[in-house]
Amino acid sequence: MGRTRPSVLVVGSGLAGLSCARELASAGWDVLVVSAGHAGRDGATHRVHAFAPWILLSAPWVRGDSPARFLEDLRRRGLGCERAGLAEVLAENAHATARMLIEELDLEPIGGEPVALPGDEMPRGLRCAPRDRHAILAPALARCAAAGVRFRDRTLALGLLVGEGRAVGAVLVGREDAALTLAVADAVVMACGGCGAVFPVTTSPRWCRGTGLALASAAGVLLHRPGLTQALPVTAVPPLFFPGSAALVRGRVEIGGRTLPADRDLEATTIAVAEGQRAGDEALLEPPPGGVEVIPASLRARAPFAGSGQVPLRVALHHGIGGVAIDSWGRTSLPGLYACGEAAGGVQGRRRTMGTGLLEAAIFGTRAGRAAASDGRRDGGRSMRPPEATAPALPVEPGRLEARLDEIMGPLVMIRPAGEVDAAARELAAWPVRNGAAPDADAPSAAAAIRLRAALAMLAGFREDRDRRER
Repeated sequence: MGRTRPSVLVVGSGLAGLSCARELASAGWDVLVVSAGHAGRDGATHRVHAFAPWILLSAPWVRGDSPARFLEDLRRRGLGCERAGLAEVLAENAHATARMLIEELDLEPIGGEPVALPGDEMPRGLRCAPRDRHAILAPALARCAAAGVRFRDRTLALGLLVGEGRAVGAVLVGREDAALTLAVADAVVMACGGCGAVFPVTTSPRWCRGTGLALASAAGVLLHRPGLTQALPVTAVPPLFFPGSAALVRGRVEIGGRTLPADRDLEATTIAVAEGQRAGDEALLEPPPGGVEVIPASLRARAPFAGSGQVPLRVALHHGIGGVAIDSWGRTSLPGLYACGEAAGGVQGRRRTMGTGLLEAAIFGTRAGRAAASDGRRDGGRSMRPPEATAPALPVEPGRLEARLDEIMGPLVMIRPAGEVDAAARELAAWPVRNGAAPDADAPSAAAAIRLRAALAMLAGFREDRDRRER
């Protein structure tokens, strides 16, 4: 009561969350963005430039290409695993959004022209970097602050508040003081990143531990194929670094003394490294004869390559392709709840196109904001009974659970034998939980609860995908 304008709670401060927040603030909404770390610096968007030699924006750029051709390639890779209408939105908006991001994030193209990525017939990959080496989201944060967006850092979203059949807020837990807040809002947007940190080795920051999967599944919200993921070979010596598709496809890769065939693609390389990793074999990358430049200069300067001319590899979970099911405007199956960015699932299918992560975040973050604003005007203010808090159960011994999750999920990053998946699901489903309610939450328990619930959702997704293949 007493609020003079509609309010929204945005969970996550990556590009998707900031795009959504800015859209709603511009529409006159009171916007609070909750971030597990520090706004603009705790998600996959911030990590992207440290993980790879450049920021990649894949879109139709050259004469002869078009949204229709881009869509054909997205569907070819998707193999029918995407949700209807979402790839169309990405393809239609990719070019304009890429140009917008270059301008608004102050990016500078590297090399001038787009390059053809492995598996693409058209040159679509435009390589960019922040012009003055600024944090990539600094300009977006400044625009949000100027629009009146409020931020709450170092806070976990543990669950949703649901009243009269719609999302009306979230259960928040402060990481420093363990203060629990029931944050009421007219709409909730999950822009909280993907499931990477459900696994012990990931390119994602530690807070991308499947919060969207955990909160949605606890509230009975529809998920879209949470078992669909993308893994990539990265350097085995931290900090993790992606050598680039060209290096991994054109370079010489030796696993346990066996050299991979030259006519392989990135997926075949990733599977081979993952299989070798499970068998305890070392994977080594070296440039092709006379082609040392295929290895990024920053990687050639590191100790392993400088000493031996080889780069040790391991496989990391890179991107959650599945997630919370959305329509083309970011709406979920629960009214008042929206999802965008990597928290949402179904924009792409079985195989994800590289260089589309920032585009998905900006496109669907903006569309989720527009949908929430439109839905809020239609729904108006309504009276309701006290909401119900839907949150994952808090596990006992959260530290031991985190260690056990590392042991269980690590081997399943790419290769997922049925017996291991089923045994993992049984063990994690039986993990003891507290009898108390959410007010007993503390930050370690809340973080472990989120990861456990997300892992269970993913394991169920692995089994569902297996059943589909067997049918």
